[in-house]
Amino acid sequence: YQTGHDKDGLALDAYSSTLSLQFQNKQLNYVLGWDFLSGNDSFSSTSTNHRFDPLYGTPHKFWGLMDYFYAGTGSPVGGLSDIYFKSKYNSINNKITSSIDLHYFSFAANQKSIDNQKLNPFLGFEVDWVSNFTINQSSILEFGISYMNASDSMEYAKGLTLGSSQKQSFWSYLQLNLFF
Repeated sequence: YQTGHDKDGLALDAYSSTLSLQFQNKQLNYVLGWDFLSGNDSFSSTSTNHRFDPLYGTPHKFWGLMDYFYAGTGSPVGGLSDIYFKSKYNSINNKITSSIDLHYFSFAANQKSIDNQKLNPFLGFEVDWVSNFTINQSSILEFGISYMNASDSMEYAKGLTLGSSQKQSFWSYLQLNLFF
C-alpha cells in the first residue's frame, strides 16, 4: 500500500497485491497467480493518484522477463492485472532446469482513448522460456527466449502514438555464468 503524495504533489492512494497457488515436488514446480497494481480510472476525475509506483523495481521477478512494466516506466496509468502460470522442471541430477512462464496482461482500471472511447482492457500476453545446463560446479550455460504479443491498448499504456509500434516483440539470449 502506498500513501502520502506523489512526485507531482497529488494525494497518493495506491496498492499492489499478489495471490498465488504453488505445487512443488523434487522435479516439478507450478505456480498459478495474479498480480494486481491499482491505477487511475480515466473516466473519473479525482485529485488522488491511484497509480501504484514500483519505485526501485525488482527486475524480472514480476510481470514478465521482457520488463514491459518495470520501475523505469512504472505500471500503466490504468494499473496492471497480470494473470500468470509458471512451470519449472529440475532434472533428477539437477544438471538441467527449464521454466516456462505465461502472462496475461490487462488494465486494472477503465481507460479511454483520445476520442473518449473505452479502451479494450487487454494489453497482451507474454511467454518466457529459460533453460540452464550445469556444466560443472563453477559454470552454467543459460538460454532464454521471450515473446510478447501486445494489443493496441499497449501503445496507450506505454504512452506511444497509436499505430506507431510493432505489436510483437521477441528477445533471446545465450549466457555463460562463471562462478569463482
